[in-house]
Amino acid sequence: MKISIITACYNSSKYIEQTILSVLNQTYLDIEYIVIDGASSDGTVDIILKYVDKIAYFISEPDRNMYDAINKGINRATGDYIAILNSDDFYISNTIISDVVKQIIMLGDSYGGVYGDVTDFDEKGKLIKRKYMIQTSYKELLASKKLSFVGHGNLFVSHAACKEIGEYNCIDFKAASDYDYILRLFRKYHFKHVNINVMGFRIHNGSITSSGEIEHELQMVLKKSGFYNINLLNRLCLFYWGWIKFLVANKNNITLNSTINVLKNMLK
Repeated sequence: MKISIITACYNSSKYIEQTILSVLNQTYLDIEYIVIDGASSDGTVDIILKYVDKIAYFISEPDRNMYDAINKGINRATGDYIAILNSDDFYISNTIISDVVKQIIMLGDSYGGVYGDVTDFDEKGKLIKRKYMIQTSYKELLASKKLSFVGHGNLFVSHAACKEIGEYNCIDFKAASDYDYILRLFRKYHFKHVNINVMGFRIHNGSITSSGEIEHELQMVLKKSGFYNINLLNRLCLFYWGWIKFLVANKNNITLNSTINVLKNMLK
């Protein structure tokens, strides 16, 4: 089974080497690593070129945004499953892909893909906490108004599902196209949560997640996906049920601040 991993980057010299090495050091051998750079000017390309002989495909050219670059990578990918690893994130251990493949083989063809858990790190690499994802459905994910239950870089999608769903919307969205894309996947396919700590997610001020633009775009995704067409009572039931499951799954590392943030989200 071939796994295609795509990293889109732009001026990512601070973290890109750790990202690349976390892929190249995997014990699983059948990996197609694709790196799409948006014409970086900060030394990112020089770092990538150190490892270019181990990268299946690399290009550096201007693009519209990160999602445009991801689309380029998906269009080049030939793997049975495709994963996106952002240029400031990294796989948590060298056996992650091997562990994920074992789960995919065990599950067979019943699912469009699998997703594991995420560990948050700060910009200096200090561990913050592991976040446990939950088994969820399209309606729960839509009603949650976030991507928190699934994640992005910890999701492995079958090639067939990627081709059927189509490209990331890089025209309308600069910050929330991953939520839109994964909603489209979940609407068509079932995905399985597996108990694997897949990825280190780096929280820093330069990330898209930290940008204020994402909140506006999330509302655009919700409207586009028919969130407000769902009966209000059903929306509320799905919303609270999903977030209660998430809080229970993460009960051992829920802090007062994170609980307050969830409650604020519930009241929006």
